Amino acid sequence: MLAIQGLKCIYDTTGKGWSIELVLRADGEEAVRRFDVDGAEDAELLIEAFEASSASAFDPETGEIVFGYEYLDLDEGDEEDEEDEGEEDEAEESEEEDEDSDTSDKSEKPKG
Repeated sequence: MLAIQGLKCIYDTTGKGWSIELVLRADGEEAVRRFDVDGAEDAELLIEAFEASSASAFDPETGEIVFGYEYLDLDEGDEEDEEDEGEEDEAEESEEEDEDSDTSDKSEKPKG
């Protein structure tokens, strides 16, 4: 597999056709490969996939362009946030209880 360094969208005005050009890099060398696509929408989809991917490569043996994506594990962050919120809620509740106990002591008048 060869690492893809960039993509170009090309419209050939003579042939009236769309293509994508891959800039590939391997072993310190750069190469360019051009592939015809059905239209501007296909070219745009490929470029968007490239921009959103965390890794992209071209396999000359199969002719496949591979885009890889890394996803954040949002569940881990949510769990940590929930724990933090739970600790904050507990701290606020204990502060409120302290305030309630202080005010109740002060407001009571001795009977006598």
